[in-house]
Amino acid sequence: MKKYAVCLLMMLPTAALAHAGDHGHFDLAALIAHLFEPDHLFFAAVTVIASILAYRAGRRAEARAHLRKDADHDPR
Repeated sequence: MKKYAVCLLMMLPTAALAHAGDHGHFDLAALIAHLFEPDHLFFAAVTVIASILAYRAGRRAEARAHLRKDADHDPR
């Protein structure tokens, strides 16, 4: 039950308001400003790098699993 309560709290819209200030309006200039802020660029780069590393690790694990499966069924 505690796990579900935490999940519900994480989905509250106020948790997504990372910056102080008025969040009532949002236009193209604000979007561009948010996309090119140094902290946003840094975390976007970290996310891309982590995704690439996770993908590569998953592919290697999948290849090892296939090799183990083939070795177990080898009739020699």
